[in-house]
Amino acid sequence: MSVPGHDDPTRPPLPFRGCPTCGELDLRRDRARAEYDRSAETDANVLMRQHQRKEHRP
Repeated sequence: MSVPGHDDPTRPPLPFRGCPTCGELDLRRDRARAEYDRSAETDANVLMRQHQRKEHRP
């Protein structure tokens, strides 16, 4: 199932509204960006994609 805005592998994943895990990973990513820590930013993106595949796909 395709979810608009959530399936473009060339863009950072979007958090699903109302999901605490997505929200936490989005916050982690924002903090990494603010600190110019690209490795931590990438880690948060990977974890969010894994979470979304597991929890937000039928």
